[in-house]
Amino acid sequence: MTFILVSLLPVVIFVYIQYSGVAITNATAFFIGVIALINAIITSVLVTASIITPVDLILHALQVFQTKKSAASISDKGQDEIAEVSFELNRIFSEWNQEIVSLGKKQFQQEKEQEKTQVQISINEQQLASTRSLLKVAQTLNTTFDFQSNLKTILDEAVTAMNVQWASILLINREKHEMTVACVRGVEKSLLDDLAEEEYPSIRLKPHEGLAGQVIKDGLPLIANKGFKDPRFKQFSEFRSKDEKVASLLCAPIVSADGQVLGVMNLINRVVPPVFRNEDLPYVKDLCTLASLVIERNRMYANLFVDELTGLSAHNVWKGYFAEESARSVRYAQMLSLVIIDIDNFKKIVSDTNAEFATQLNGVCGKVIARTLRDTDTASSMQERFFLLLPNTDLAGAVYLTGRIKEAIEKESLEFDGKRLSITVSAGIASYPETVTDVRNLMKASVQASNQAREAGGNRAVIHKAE
Repeated sequence: MTFILVSLLPVVIFVYIQYSGVAITNATAFFIGVIALINAIITSVLVTASIITPVDLILHALQVFQTKKSAASISDKGQDEIAEVSFELNRIFSEWNQEIVSLGKKQFQQEKEQEKTQVQISINEQQLASTRSLLKVAQTLNTTFDFQSNLKTILDEAVTAMNVQWASILLINREKHEMTVACVRGVEKSLLDDLAEEEYPSIRLKPHEGLAGQVIKDGLPLIANKGFKDPRFKQFSEFRSKDEKVASLLCAPIVSADGQVLGVMNLINRVVPPVFRNEDLPYVKDLCTLASLVIERNRMYANLFVDELTGLSAHNVWKGYFAEESARSVRYAQMLSLVIIDIDNFKKIVSDTNAEFATQLNGVCGKVIARTLRDTDTASSMQERFFLLLPNTDLAGAVYLTGRIKEAIEKESLEFDGKRLSITVSAGIASYPETVTDVRNLMKASVQASNQAREAGGNRAVIHKAE
């Protein structure tokens, strides 16, 4: 349309010349026509460009937005309607970008929140697993007062829950400046598991020596992921072959209720992950608390229910066991044997020696009996007489066990004033229901058999005759 309007200019000129009578040459007319045509073309191109260029910018921006979802700003400095369209699109794009940024921030925050939630869920799951593990240990500890069994329960759970190769508990003897190995558990089974508590080796430990000494000094756990290569690590001759296998170690204090360090718990060689972390410390601390309860309960039990001299149950406690086992044997039709062992010529020994030697003699015999009995058996003492309660044991089993105890006592070497004294014992054996049909008469039958053994000269075992 611009081209047509501009092209009308020479036509108007020619019409004017024609009616005004002005004379022009053909060359002038041609020149005017060419100039008008060129002007029309240039004007048309400029006008077209002023329209098409901003439209192309708008189309390009829309295409980019459609394909890349990216709202780019349109640069149009004109004052016409197209510029208004560009301005409106820029406003829409700006709002879009703000919405996108806002959504992006919201999404980022949501992702962060989800990440935090997942981390918290993971932490909660770990805490729940730790709580279940500790609850499992606590429930097991309530089923028995046996010291070694309880320590093994704690360490077995520690090995499983912490995924370590083995674990140990070392207790302090402050008078001797020693640490005694109380228990060792794990995939590398140790001969220590088969030893009695008093036969575990002791480690000579100077104050604040090695990792354990540092833990005892500070009362705080230590992590040594370099294992035996850690400069704080001290090797002991008793465990040199084991020490060199230590790749990572977590050593934590076992602290009593009054804040005294009783010993340490060692977790050795983490499998997965291959190192110990600070996140492991709360769980291990709780395990050490359970170990502390076991140790203190064992001491309390020993003070209240165990005779310090012989290591056997106090007699009043033993009588409670006897009543319980008697009722159980009747209820479940189980066998129950009772053995009474007397030290032969005890009064003569006392008169020939002294009361202190007699006390020593009772202690030796009591410890022999304690070593020989099974975990299910119970024994107590009153002066020179020992009472052995053997649940679910027939007469043959009672006779065999009595023979072992008698032989072991006779092998003990006791001296007084440089002279070795020969010690023998007599025993009375009764068994329900083989020799006693009424379990209430079991004690009476055992006493009668024991008296018969002494009256026959001692150094023998007598079985109560069946009723």
